[in-house]
Amino acid sequence: MIVDKFGRRFRNLRVSLTAACNYACSYCVPDGKRLLKAKNELAATRLLKGVSLLQQAAGIDKVRITGGEPLVTPKFDEFLLGVTSLPLSDVSLTTNGQLLLKKKEVIQESGLKRINVSLDTLNPIRFKKIARGGDLQTVLNGIEEMLHIGLKVKINMVPLRTQNLSEVPAMLDYCLDRGIELRFIELMRMGHLLNSSSFSNDFVSMESLLDIIAANHTFARTDAPYDSTAVRFQIPDKGSFGIIANESEPFCRACTRLRLSSDGYLYGCLSNSNKHYIGDLVDLPAHLVLPKLQGVLVNSLSDKRLSFQGEVTVMKFIGG
Repeated sequence: MIVDKFGRRFRNLRVSLTAACNYACSYCVPDGKRLLKAKNELAATRLLKGVSLLQQAAGIDKVRITGGEPLVTPKFDEFLLGVTSLPLSDVSLTTNGQLLLKKKEVIQESGLKRINVSLDTLNPIRFKKIARGGDLQTVLNGIEEMLHIGLKVKINMVPLRTQNLSEVPAMLDYCLDRGIELRFIELMRMGHLLNSSSFSNDFVSMESLLDIIAANHTFARTDAPYDSTAVRFQIPDKGSFGIIANESEPFCRACTRLRLSSDGYLYGCLSNSNKHYIGDLVDLPAHLVLPKLQGVLVNSLSDKRLSFQGEVTVMKFIGG
């Protein structure tokens, strides 16, 4: 087992299937242009081999499928069916939900148990302004269908002071009514927001969010797993919500996350642009690749910061 001096190790792997996305969210890309797939993206078989090797070399036991938008790539079906057949304790998916209805059958076939849907507004006009793509009703229909077929659904919302902050109560009520856990994600200083006035203009702290929620609900903070990214709160007899407080209460000291990009790079930390290529390793026999991969993992673990500092790296390239 590879462990650093703070007791951190890699347990959770986030795999970006593609850098392409059918949205161009305002907090992700500055110019409204949709992101395209990266050069030299790995095929599903090679990404699956990478997951298997990382499982052996690092003890990875949880995988989250991310992007870009993972449902837009033709390799989604093959990867989903392949990764859910591996001996992992948990496989989950993060998606913007636009293609959930089209992927219903393969999701059911895979046995996937839970998904996170990124949704920042319930207002169709505001949806177009923030997402700059897609259709709100299609996403909502997809969410309802996932609930109908028995998946556990969480919704991720990024509160933005100048765009959707007024919708926090409505989004929370929407989720509570459906047994969905809402996760508020503090705006992150990534990519074009790193040194931009847009970050300070739109950032909403955990304290501000809790003040808004307290106007309508009574809640109490609850325990969360040691390496959880979210601070969790319980609303008696109604449900729960969480806040991923990157700025207000960083989870860096307990982080167990490793990211594999669609073009074969490992990232040990969102707040560090260092990356380590393993695309050339996945084709080697296991007895040759594992010692080399463990060396890469040591370097990736050493990239982890003790607090979130932001980075020029664009989140969509390395997975949420």
